[in-house]
Amino acid sequence: MTAASQILLGSALLTFCALIHVGVVAIMVPLLSHASRRLNYARVRLRTLILTGLSVFMLLMAHTLQVWSWAAAFLLLGAFADFPTSFYFSTATYTTLGYGDLLLDDGLRIFGTFAAITGLLTFGISTALLMGLVVRLLPSLNTAD
Repeated sequence: MTAASQILLGSALLTFCALIHVGVVAIMVPLLSHASRRLNYARVRLRTLILTGLSVFMLLMAHTLQVWSWAAAFLLLGAFADFPTSFYFSTATYTTLGYGDLLLDDGLRIFGTFAAITGLLTFGISTALLMGLVVRLLPSLNTAD
């Protein structure tokens, strides 16, 4: 695959994954708001546990869908012979762990870097959302003592 093709395809899959993530966040915000109102009289710890747990679960589902998307792309492009290897590589790359035990050939190297960019971007969005949630749920953390 040419460098230009790798960049275009990688950009397209990155955009698709970003839309998945932003879509999950867009669903989460009103859902969390509704759940928060319903749990308004619940104990603080229980309310925090439920809202944080729901948030983490939904974000994990978004990340999982993205890793599966990258794994399917690597498999369809012939980067790996089987899905478990493709999934392993996409997970290691998406999380930027990158063990280095599996390498892409020259025709997919640039494309593969977009999986890492996707992980960096979406983990950043997840972190910002979770930190915003903690600040809203535990306002006492915002006060200087």
